[in-house]
Amino acid sequence: MSEAATNSLYVIPAETPEKQRLGKQYAFKRAVCGWDAPIPPSLDVSNVSDVLDVAAGTCAWTLDFANQPQIKPRLALPGSAPGPTPVRLYACDIDTKFFPDKALTDQFGVSTFQQDATVPFPPELHGKFDLVHVSFLFLCLTETGWRSALENIRQVLKPGGTLMIDEADPIMYPNVESVPPEDGPGHDLNARLSEPGAFGKANRIYAGFALENDFIPDMTFRLPALLHSAGFAVKDTQRLYAPSGALCASFSASGRAPVAEFADFTVDNYVFIFGHLAGALLAKGALRGPDGTPVTTKEGVQAMLEEIDAAFRAGGALSVGRYCVAVKESA
Repeated sequence: MSEAATNSLYVIPAETPEKQRLGKQYAFKRAVCGWDAPIPPSLDVSNVSDVLDVAAGTCAWTLDFANQPQIKPRLALPGSAPGPTPVRLYACDIDTKFFPDKALTDQFGVSTFQQDATVPFPPELHGKFDLVHVSFLFLCLTETGWRSALENIRQVLKPGGTLMIDEADPIMYPNVESVPPEDGPGHDLNARLSEPGAFGKANRIYAGFALENDFIPDMTFRLPALLHSAGFAVKDTQRLYAPSGALCASFSASGRAPVAEFADFTVDNYVFIFGHLAGALLAKGALRGPDGTPVTTKEGVQAMLEEIDAAFRAGGALSVGRYCVAVKESA
């Protein structure tokens, strides 16, 4: 049974195909990172005991983490003897509709619960966790929401506890040369929104949805500073590039291999997401083309999606993300 918070902004129905899509999206993100584990090499989990996955969705990261060789033998399961540093796993989300069956979470000792990250956690969880994981809330939280969520996450971490977070920006580029430098001020939103053709249309949907809901469109540029202002010290961070379509077969970054097997999925995934975001904008009368002309019909939306699909398949597209490993500083 799903428990839902009324302020959830997730616009895609929680049906089985959506859970499968999220699972494949996680696999793609894992491949883009190029790690041998669901955590970066800089993160030592040898002494971690209590772990919380915030906004866990399908619990893909939680279960992946549970299956790691340095974690699985230490899981605190009934009848087990995990040794001096047992691992206890927790997962929460604003809506529990995507959680896997209890039989699966019980298999790994995962305790699940409903929690809006922008609302303080129960007092019994304060100072409890060695590691908190957060991922892909860039189309869920306003700046005020982010500041509240980071404060609440800091509250549940032990002194010196670690936050691992990865986020992305809702901006599409045709190639890496057109992406602004990571030490720059951010994306040129006016240029991206007014770009003629498929990329302007994609960004009118993707970035347009973010702007319409007061989300942060340049989170990857601002994330380290937000963490610092929330009382975290960033120990490791890196920009990540996520190719789609034709670029999956050729683009690689930081020594990572191309992800050719995801070429079709990445286009299907974006077009699927853009369809739902465009529908939400259309219902509010807030969808426009690159020249600012309102798009007011479902046929107009479909034409946009078909052009985006063709362009991404033929030439590819690119978006940027960033992960940070940050430690809770003393008050």
